[in-house]
Amino acid sequence: MLVAVLTSAARWNIEQPLLTYTVPEELQDQLRLGQLVAIPYGERLVEGIVWELQADEYLQELGEDVVVRPLHAILDPVPALLPHQRILAEWMAEYYVTALAHCALVMLAPGLMQRSQLVLRLAEEFQAADEETTQGLSLRLRALLGLLQADGEVDIGRIKKMLGQKQAKEMLQELQESNLVVQTPQLSAPKARPRIQRIVRLIAQGEALEEWRACMEQQLQPFAEAEYIHTLPESLPGANKRGVHNLVEPARYNPWALSGATGMLTLVEEDQASLLARHQLAAVDLLVCSVNRNAPWTPNALCKASGLTAAQLRQLVDDNIIAIETLEVRRDPLAGRTLTASQSLQLTADQQRALDCILACCAQTVTYAPDPVLLHGVTGSGKTEVYLQALAAVIAQGKRGIMLVPEIALTTQAVQRVAGRFPGRVAIIHSELSMGERYDEWRRIRAGEVDIVIGSRSALFAPVPELGIVIVDEEHEPAYKQGEFKPTYHAREVAIKIGQILRIPVVLGSATPAVETFYRAEQRCYQLVELPERVGATLPPVEVIDLRNELHAGNTSIISRRLHEELARVLQRGQQAILFLNRRGAASCVLCRDCGFVATCDKCDIPMTYHSTERILLCHYCGKQSKVLHFCPGCKSSGIRYFGLGTEKVEETIRRIFPAARLMRWDRDTARTRHAHAQLLDRFANREADILIGTQMIAKGLDLPGVTLVGVVSADIALNLPDYSAAERAFTLLTQVAGRAGRGAEAGHVIIQTFTPHHFCIETAARHDYHEFYYAEIALRQRYGYPPFRQFVKFTYSHPQRHRCQSEALSLCERLTEWIERLGLLDTDIVGPAPALMERLRGKYRWQMIVRGAGLHQLLRVIDAPGWEIDIVPVIAL
Repeated sequence: MLVAVLTSAARWNIEQPLLTYTVPEELQDQLRLGQLVAIPYGERLVEGIVWELQADEYLQELGEDVVVRPLHAILDPVPALLPHQRILAEWMAEYYVTALAHCALVMLAPGLMQRSQLVLRLAEEFQAADEETTQGLSLRLRALLGLLQADGEVDIGRIKKMLGQKQAKEMLQELQESNLVVQTPQLSAPKARPRIQRIVRLIAQGEALEEWRACMEQQLQPFAEAEYIHTLPESLPGANKRGVHNLVEPARYNPWALSGATGMLTLVEEDQASLLARHQLAAVDLLVCSVNRNAPWTPNALCKASGLTAAQLRQLVDDNIIAIETLEVRRDPLAGRTLTASQSLQLTADQQRALDCILACCAQTVTYAPDPVLLHGVTGSGKTEVYLQALAAVIAQGKRGIMLVPEIALTTQAVQRVAGRFPGRVAIIHSELSMGERYDEWRRIRAGEVDIVIGSRSALFAPVPELGIVIVDEEHEPAYKQGEFKPTYHAREVAIKIGQILRIPVVLGSATPAVETFYRAEQRCYQLVELPERVGATLPPVEVIDLRNELHAGNTSIISRRLHEELARVLQRGQQAILFLNRRGAASCVLCRDCGFVATCDKCDIPMTYHSTERILLCHYCGKQSKVLHFCPGCKSSGIRYFGLGTEKVEETIRRIFPAARLMRWDRDTARTRHAHAQLLDRFANREADILIGTQMIAKGLDLPGVTLVGVVSADIALNLPDYSAAERAFTLLTQVAGRAGRGAEAGHVIIQTFTPHHFCIETAARHDYHEFYYAEIALRQRYGYPPFRQFVKFTYSHPQRHRCQSEALSLCERLTEWIERLGLLDTDIVGPAPALMERLRGKYRWQMIVRGAGLHQLLRVIDAPGWEIDIVPVIAL
């Protein structure tokens, strides 16, 4: 029996990613596709995934001289990858031009894969090596032999860490020549493991428990009937201060009593036994009470609460009253969070039409995959309720669903809604969970214990059995694009591929769909369903303020007179407001007015941002921090000034204008963890702040009924980026943040401040008119050959030497040009090569080029570009 195994150890081989192994007879009945197995690879033992079975004829193709090695062991009887996940990984490897191992690994729980290691053990004949045996060996070798005799084995990696690569290599060579030790390959324990906890369980029941209790109460009699004053010293065995005070009458000390006199208690064995019985009875009572509360006691907690020692607790085990067991404890991401149960709402006619369209896709024959559904609904139109009722219908059919949200900030509120509708049947997956939490959620999902998986883009790879629907909320968001690590996938495209593989509906929802998505809907590749009206409210009016007029009127503040007036009105009425600015920090440029010096990061060549709260200069790309400058490092003058605008600057300004207002700032500096996101959201939703100042994470999807005013401090920041999709991102941000106003009983109002009020992006956002924006944007893209009319592929090369980047870029450009001509790709051209917009990042120079055209995968299959990062359809082509 032959199997093809995928292992990350051979990920360098993109053309032949699978390795062939035989299956020992004792493992053949247990083997399943998708299982994790241990396989020999060179001298090492590595972990792999059983990918496919191979015919016996494959051995004949290999030749008689080829020796096929057997599998070493099956690591997990339950497959780690489902059949559709293996198909998906193969598609991703081909489409995103990356190793199959990279694509498969993103589908596993972090920490699940085991590290290969070589372990040193003493040879059997030298297990009891004496001085005569080790004579002539170096001091470090004798020390290592002593360590091996003590520990039994030592990882070679540990030796390299202690001695360094060079000395460790010399030592290992000397060991091999001495024949004192043998090297054994093995796998280290996975980092992600179940959490095991010891708990105490009451096993005595009925008559046995009553007999024991009667015996203990009888031992209490001498203690209860004593007439002398009780003095319980701190050193009493089995007692502690807290336990004694909780369980017996507080002791009173008679200072006039003489040692040995009648009035002084002399502890005797009966008193100690009585006190021990009282503590043991208390421990049993605590266990009886915990049964109803479903709150198990750990041995340490029970000893502390009852006053018993560990030895006295073991006495209860010996008496068959209690048992100490090990229990797996789930690490629950929702632990401690209050979830409000909700019921299905009455749908509007538009919502019902959208739901019927989705359910019709679910009911289609399995012979073909239904087209994806684009649910285009204005902010507040009730898209989430459509999602929830669609999920309920799918679950009623015995299937499960995945719901994606783009940001962790949105996950909090989305989880509350979904988990409130489907209590106990929801799992969460996103990058901010701990390794243990993700591992436990991943196993629950694989075991079929949940009906819905919700999370960011990585939730798409959860091993959901019987998957029946995939929902991608806010499908336009750039956060769905993985741009840092391989594979550089887009969750929207991967979701659509999953729908094609499993023949299930995929719902793409947004108030501002991506231009490419709406274009495909127009071309009838997607089904389009629209929700043009808000549920129970109207879209807020938008007022555009020309900041040029403010300057002419003498107002140099970042807050216009109109926005100042509306903020005062909101505060007077006890309502809430949001101020949006897509840049954090207090100043984005630190400049010397005398010599022109600009404080930049020496690793990224990017201007550092001043953060007034921490009083530091911070690089937002590599995280490097510097001290605040008071004098110019170049000319030594005191002409250092801070320019630019960020959320901290807005906070300072508002605090100065409205000192009584309660302010809250929500950006990546104040919300570094998922708990911080949830806390900020809860505080603002509970009216603990009047004005929320934040970046783009507050612009998307949040439902805050108390907000009646949204102010965009500067709409020009997103507009002026050198990228073809800058106008689309600016329109999306403005429309989304405007949608946060007026979602409750009170009417809302939006103010947009800008220096370019007549830009078509701002004019259409002010009218909440997506269609007008789309037609203007799609016309520009067609004229200049931007996506969706031509595909983009970005090539990026990074190296510490700038000259090396330039030479590699020129060389690849020549090869690309040659292959474009040979393949006859007439509508394909190359932009660049040139330095990237941020040429130096994290200590490395970056050069890039963009290939534009159709059918570019034909070119990518023949071009060899080692060391290059290849990004298929980049979200930001900078």
